[in-house]
Amino acid sequence: MRRHVLAVATFLCVQAAHAADNVTLPAVMVQAEKVSRVDTVVNVENTQAPDRTLGDMLKHVSGVQSGAFGPNSGAPVIRSLSGNRVQVLEDGQSILGMNAISGDINVPFDPLFVKSVTVNKSSDTVRFGGNAIGGSVNMDSGLISREMEDKDQEMELMLRKGFNDADAQGFRMNFNNQRNISTNLQMSVQRISHYDIPGNSKASVCDSQMFPVAGGANSALADSCQREARVQRVYNKASQPFIDQFMTENPDWADGDFSFFTNRPTSVWMGKTYTNPANPQYVEGTPSYVQNKINRDVTPNYRVTLGNSYIKNTHLAVGSTYFFERGYIAASMDSKDSEYGVPGFSMENLSFGADYSAGRPVGVKLKQDKYTIEANLRDPLPLFELAELNLAKLDNTSGEYLGATKANEYDFKTNQAELLLTHTPFGPLSGTLGASLRSRDITGSGAQRYLPDVETDATAFFVKESLDLGWAIFDGGFRHERIDHQIKPSRFKTSRNSPNATLEDRAYSLNSHSIGGYFELGSRFSAKLRYSDSERAPEVNELYASNAHYSTMTQEEGSQKLSPERARTSEATLAFKSSGFAASATAYEMKYQNYLYLGYSGLQTANRLPLKYWKQTDTTVEGVEIDVSQSMDLGAFGKLDLSAFSDLVKNKADNPDSLRAHNDGEYLPNMPTNRYGANIAWQNRGWKARLSSIYYDKQKYLGKNVSEEIPLDAFNMVDLQVSREFAVRNSYVSAVEVFINGSNLLDEEARPHNSPLKYIAPLPGRGFQVGVSVKL
Repeated sequence: MRRHVLAVATFLCVQAAHAADNVTLPAVMVQAEKVSRVDTVVNVENTQAPDRTLGDMLKHVSGVQSGAFGPNSGAPVIRSLSGNRVQVLEDGQSILGMNAISGDINVPFDPLFVKSVTVNKSSDTVRFGGNAIGGSVNMDSGLISREMEDKDQEMELMLRKGFNDADAQGFRMNFNNQRNISTNLQMSVQRISHYDIPGNSKASVCDSQMFPVAGGANSALADSCQREARVQRVYNKASQPFIDQFMTENPDWADGDFSFFTNRPTSVWMGKTYTNPANPQYVEGTPSYVQNKINRDVTPNYRVTLGNSYIKNTHLAVGSTYFFERGYIAASMDSKDSEYGVPGFSMENLSFGADYSAGRPVGVKLKQDKYTIEANLRDPLPLFELAELNLAKLDNTSGEYLGATKANEYDFKTNQAELLLTHTPFGPLSGTLGASLRSRDITGSGAQRYLPDVETDATAFFVKESLDLGWAIFDGGFRHERIDHQIKPSRFKTSRNSPNATLEDRAYSLNSHSIGGYFELGSRFSAKLRYSDSERAPEVNELYASNAHYSTMTQEEGSQKLSPERARTSEATLAFKSSGFAASATAYEMKYQNYLYLGYSGLQTANRLPLKYWKQTDTTVEGVEIDVSQSMDLGAFGKLDLSAFSDLVKNKADNPDSLRAHNDGEYLPNMPTNRYGANIAWQNRGWKARLSSIYYDKQKYLGKNVSEEIPLDAFNMVDLQVSREFAVRNSYVSAVEVFINGSNLLDEEARPHNSPLKYIAPLPGRGFQVGVSVKL
């Protein structure tokens, strides 16, 4: 199959290039696949907002939050789903690597020059496979010109100075011949030495709720707070009125502190009577033994400054497009490097009473090199109006470090090929046929690796069709996919706790389909209905992980016996529009069969990490999203846009067995909270301003780690962006824009409940960026 697809793709490219000689064309815009009006799709344009991560950029989209593994790593969380369930793409090509497996590994992201991001909050498995069972996020890098620019050259220089925010510099350039060749260059750097926070890095509950009223210590909270917490039974020297004189003279006979005290004024030892002096510490009625509660930091509890929160990102890329009469062919090269600290977090679980000051901070080093070819050809074959070929080679290396020492490192080498054919419409029926191939090779190293070397091959074909009847649009799709995981020889060894005695290859055959409808209900109302039946194969960490996985703070053990997940998703949206006002409400329910999750065994390993196994249970994810907006034309005073949203989501096991109910509870831990957001945007004569607020409610649906999660206080994140663009009339500079951004203006202690580091690393406090953008 692979040879046949590549042969057809090569034939189309050669035919297109041959037809392109000496052709001068106007702007050409071709798009192989239109966004379905049935899916819940949102397009987010890049602004000058100080987005640190991809999750930050999407936080104003209802139903989408950030994973928030500290300030430097934040993957999108769609309707409580993330990781292997949310496909992350750049220019239509998957960039999932360790960022889908380990929360402290960030999605490679350039906040300066990414052009836009398209979010599909519905299951997107028909288009992008099982890893999109919870939706997809596709970044447009701006590297590939899909139509000829208006001017033959343009350059943009960007400078940002941060105050409790990152400094950033970059430039973007386009030059073209206004006929058939257009080239883009991008370079950017972002860096900061540390972030400041409103108070302590560790939450107050690490002190106030460490010792339950019922007794003992909350070990789960202690692990999350990175504390040594235990209760000692200590003899009370004030409980007895006299000091034993014989023991004072013969201390070698004593069995402990209690031996030196007595209730009697005299003692007889070996026929001799001793007079016992009074105990000056004596307090009548006090117990013989008291509890000594030890609550000691394993990692530092920072004050005001969040330690180990540095970051340095660099990005260098080039992309070029050749236009011809019937389409274009484009190629790009992209390199991203990132180094950052994981604040308040330790990979060294030392024994009780050890010297924790010698602990080494955790750092991440990430490098991604990507090479792509994108080709479009109109009328490639009879009965087909468009063909699109996408080829990509991705090399992603992610490493976790203890100080300067490598703990583990994984190299993901991925090759992808996809061919899309859009057939000629048959009356109201239009659609796309597609085939894709992907080969991924994972190689690990380091003393603390927890994944074996695995090669994964994926092949798929799909079809998506749309029937436009004017008053209603129906669409449907089907995808068949095969996933093969092949174990490669290596020195990797599973732990004694692993259920996998010998690692074995695994193969899965998956089928997914979807159907939906969009209906015009008069001039103001519309409705969407959607149903999908999607499958996802277990990923390599769910199958083969073994040993300590410190970014999840668990002893993580996979299982080769796991079955594919299956999600039956129902979604309904009602929308209203009138005179600049728009409102929509969406309700959804995802019924998961064999939902994969990390379940607690109730035991801890020698390094005090909880022992967890990848397990499966039926689960229901349900929620509601509401969006409201109003646009107003203020005449001479400009344009004003008001908007608000709310999202509520619940992830609950359907019929948990007794072990799940006792150890993990009905709800999974670290789930997103309910949110309520509002935005005010104004623009007039070069001025732009936006004030936004997102209120994160206190979590009501709590998971367990034997002990129930401790919810943290609600918080409100208020951000502001103000900019002014000046037109410059000379031969060198066309426009200058100056701006100021403010984040967390209320300086709130913000600890998102879905953040694994919520107890030890809050989000940064109040910060500002001032900057200038110069267009040449």
